[in-house]
Formats: sequence, structure tokens, C-alpha cells
Amino acid sequence: MVWQPAQGEEQYYSTPAPADSQGAFGQLLAQVTRAGADPTFGRSTLPRSPLELALTKDHPWREGKVLTGKQDGSEWVSYQVWEPRAGVPLKDADLLFIHGINDYGGKFATHADLFLDAGYRLLIPDLPSHGRSTGIHCYVPDMEALADAVYAVLSDVLLEDSKLVKSADGSFKQRRKIFVAGQSLGGFTAALTCLKYGSLDSAETTELKADDSFKPKISGGCFLCPMLAINPETMPAYPVQLLARGIASFAGPLPLASANKGKNSEDPDVEEQFQRDPQTYHGKLRVGTGLAILSGLIDINKNMEALKIPFIIHHGTGDRVTSYHGSEKLYASASSTDKELKLYEGYEHILLRKGRDEQDDHRRQTVLKDMLEWLEKH
Repeated sequence: MVWQPAQGEEQYYSTPAPADSQGAFGQLLAQVTRAGADPTFGRSTLPRSPLELALTKDHPWREGKVLTGKQDGSEWVSYQVWEPRAGVPLKDADLLFIHGINDYGGKFATHADLFLDAGYRLLIPDLPSHGRSTGIHCYVPDMEALADAVYAVLSDVLLEDSKLVKSADGSFKQRRKIFVAGQSLGGFTAALTCLKYGSLDSAETTELKADDSFKPKISGGCFLCPMLAINPETMPAYPVQLLARGIASFAGPLPLASANKGKNSEDPDVEEQFQRDPQTYHGKLRVGTGLAILSGLIDINKNMEALKIPFIIHHGTGDRVTSYHGSEKLYASASSTDKELKLYEGYEHILLRKGRDEQDDHRRQTVLKDMLEWLEKH
């Protein structure tokens, strides 16, 4: 049976996705026009998903954005902060979770209660060119910019915290642990963020100003099916890669390769729901994004030993999108003395697929339990 939205969710899933109304030429033209006054190309005006709305009714919540790139205010990363409901003791720890390619941060609302009920504050960014962040939908020509954007979100949250908690002399010191997690492209980004920024000291300043630059200290990383190596089943054919390199300079946003479409899960409902969600990207992998991924994989594989902070990797051996051998290499290469690799026999790419019933949901619950147990130990 084809997936259908639950009662009361039909209107949301009937909302058209902005990028779906553009052809390939229109998307190339958008690179020049910048969609007029809306650098999110219509995504910031979309409704929140029913799961996001339900969560924000029961939990303290705020949304924020931090400027990135150009200083004219035309580029930003959007994020949400979800807190435990009233009465739940709040831990001195934040979990930042990064979504995968073509997705958006609010999708994590499906899994949020486990961590919120345990007292964690959740930081949920939309990666550049995803969700409510600016940029042509899922056009990401620089992988390192993803890690920089995540760290900018952490800095912005720390700045907001500093406005609420200061010492007697007006200084502020980071008191909360920060764990950076993500899945697929988000797992890659989490690993890169921990690798690039994990050794920085926490921020301390005596004169707080609106433009203060904080350097949050990251306590650990949790990487789900991280994109550290591509499964050959998903890798675009070599002629496609050659074509992409030939046209990248003038057609970077052009949708070209099918990539992971249809290979994320054994459950066809996953793909159907994804294609019906107006906040996700439904097109092919863009030329510039695909080439940036290939380049980013080369770079991170050269520098894996620089990962020094505690981390855990979760990966399914049945993953047809990212290869778990990349996770094995990170585990073996990283210089961290506190590291763990969990391989799940036969699990496919989307480790957090919500099951159709309690038995079918066992895999997701197993991974979530393993994540929480690791966090509690750190």
C-alpha cells in the first residue's frame, strides 16, 4: 500500500515544494537572480511539519539564525533550539543534530523526546542551502562550509546563553557540554566539525558585545552512517563525473545524478514520504554538490588522525548509500583515545527509520538507546 499522511496532516503534505516548480534552466537562472528578495528561494515561508508543531507545543522552543558568508545579511543558517518540557531536570549538556543531504533539521522531531526527556537541550540546524537556510536548494559547492556553519550556530547559541548567565564581573564561561551528532551528510559534517574545531578551548570574554566571537568547546561526536565513503552502488558512473567536471564552472546548480534516491531504506514508504514532504529536496544531485562531496571525501580521509575528541560511530552493514568501511577507517585512524564503533548487521542507510509497528521499530530504538547510553557516559 502506498504511504498516506495521517489524518490532519494532509494539508502539510499537499504543500508544493518551491524547487519542484522550476526546471533545470530555471534553477540555473536562479543562481543569477538569487530569487529576488528571498535568498531561501521560498523555503522560509513553508509551514513547519506536523511533528515539529506538536513538539513545540509541549516544549520551550525558539528559532534563530546566524549570518554566514557575505556580510550584507543575505546569507544565513537557520536553527531551532528545543528544550525539555517543564518539570524535567535540565542537564548541562547540548546535543546538536545535523540532518542528511536533501533533508532539513526539523525532521529530528520524530526522535527528539528520548533526549529531551533525559534532560538534553537540542540544537537543530538547517545546513546551508537546506531547510530555512539560504541558498539554492541543496546546492553545496563547498563541504568545509558545512562544518563552519555548524560551528557558527554553536557560537551563536553560546552568545545567546551569555546574555542570560554572567558572572559578577560580567564575564561568561561556557558551562554546558556540547555533543555534535549527525547522519549521512550530517554524519560527515559532524565528524568534520569535531575534527576541525574539536581542539579549541571554550570561550571566555569580559566585555560582552553583540559581535563577540565565541569559540565553543566540543565535548564529543556521534556519527550515524557518516558519509566517509560512498557505496559503489550509489557512486555516479565515471562518465557522469567527467561530464560534471566539464560543466561545473557554468552549471554548478544543474541537477544531474540520481545518487542515493531509492536506496536509503528497505521500506518504500520512506521514499514516498520524503517525496511528499515540501521541506525536502526532490531533485537529482546537483553538479557542484556532487563534485564537492568527492573532494570533501578526499580531504577528510587525509586528515582522520586529527580527530582527537571522544566519538562514537553507528553504521549499518547493509547500507547501500554510504560504505561502513569508511567508518571503520575513521575508527582506526583517529587519534582519539576514547572512540567506539557500532556496526549493525544488515541495517540499511537510514538507521533511524521509524517502524510501522513496535516490532518493526526495534532497529531504530536500538540505535537511539545506544546513542543515549554513550552520551550519558560522557
